[in-house]
Amino acid sequence: MKIISIKDHTVEEIAAQAALVLENGGSVIYPTETCYGIGVDATNQKAVDMLYDYKGFRGQKPFSMAVVDREMAEKYVHINEMADNLYKNYLPGPVTVVSESKGLVAKGVETEYGTVGIRIPDHEIPVAIVKAFGNPMTSTSANVSYKPVPYSIEQLLKLTPKKSQKFIDLIIDAGTLPKNVPSTVLDTTMNSLEVLREGKIEFEDAIKRSKLVKQVETKTTDETISLGEEIANLFIEKHTNGPLVFALSGELGAGKTQFTKGVGNLLKVEDIVNSPTYTIINEYQYKDGDNTRTLAHMDTWRIQDENEFNRSGLQEYLERSDIVVIEWADKYYNQLESLVKEFGGRIVKVNFRYLSPQEREISIYETN
Repeated sequence: MKIISIKDHTVEEIAAQAALVLENGGSVIYPTETCYGIGVDATNQKAVDMLYDYKGFRGQKPFSMAVVDREMAEKYVHINEMADNLYKNYLPGPVTVVSESKGLVAKGVETEYGTVGIRIPDHEIPVAIVKAFGNPMTSTSANVSYKPVPYSIEQLLKLTPKKSQKFIDLIIDAGTLPKNVPSTVLDTTMNSLEVLREGKIEFEDAIKRSKLVKQVETKTTDETISLGEEIANLFIEKHTNGPLVFALSGELGAGKTQFTKGVGNLLKVEDIVNSPTYTIINEYQYKDGDNTRTLAHMDTWRIQDENEFNRSGLQEYLERSDIVVIEWADKYYNQLESLVKEFGGRIVKVNFRYLSPQEREISIYETN
C-alpha cells in the first residue's frame, strides 16, 4: 500500500500514478465531492471481483462507475431522453444515473438487470484519473461494508480490517473532506416515470379517505429534512402498537430521500441515510431506551411485480413493529395497505409535488 498526498504532487502526477495502478489491475482510494471512494478498472472482471473481496458481504449490490463526460458514458450505456436530461442538468455532481448497459463492463458493475450506474464526479482528481487511464473506474465509497462512509484516510484505515487493507494498492490523501452525503441514484431505464407508478390511483384514493394533517412548501434540502424530523416526531410520539409506515409518493428527485433523512435524524441514526434503489431495503439501527431498534428504508423503484414485492423482506419489519419509510409507496399501495392492516400498524401518507425546480409542496395525511 502506497500513500501519496495531494500537497506533494500535481494533479497530473497523481493521475499518472493512479492510472498505472488501474492498468495493472490494482485499486486506488481517491477523494471525491462526497467522500473517499475506491476505484478499480470497471472493465476488468478480476479487479471488480477483488473489490468485492475488499468490501466484504454486500449481497447483489453493484458498483457504480466514474467517467469523464457524457461522450465517454455513451460508449458503455444507452442514454435515453430522461438520462440525457440528467446529464445536461445535474452532471458533473453527486448523482448516479442508471442506464441500460452495452455489455462492455464487468459483472458487478453491470447489474443482473443489465444496467450500469454512471457518475461524472465534480472533483478534479477522479476526473483526471479516468482521463489518464482511458477506461471507466468504479465509483463506490471506500469503506468496507457496514462501516461508516470515510471522510479522512485516518478514519478509513482505523475502521478497515487488515484482511481488507491488503487489497489497497494506492491511497490519494486529500486530508479531511467535507461531510457530504453519497450520490443520489436515479434510474432512467424505463424512460418514463408513469410505468413505475401503477399504484398511483389506489394511493390517491387512499388520500381522499384520509385527513390532511399538514401541507408545507419547502425550498431547500434542509427544509425538507427538517420537515421529515417534525412529522416523524409527531407520529412516533403518539404511536403505540404495530409497525409505523411512512408511505411516500412523488416525482423523481422531489425530496423523498431527504424527508427520510429527517426521520433518521429524529431517531438519532448514526449512519448516513441514502437511497435504497439498488438494495431495495436499507436498515439503520437506533437506540430506543436500552433497546436497539431498526428503521427500514425501502424503495419499490426496481420491484417488477407483486411476487417480488411480497418477497422483498418488508413483512419481517412489519412483524417486528419497526418504523418503515417506503419511497414510491404508491406503486404497490393496495398490497402495502393490506400488510400493514394485517400486523395492526398505521400508515402515514406523504405526497410530494413540484411547484418549481426549487420548490416542493409536501402534504401529510393520516387515516380518519
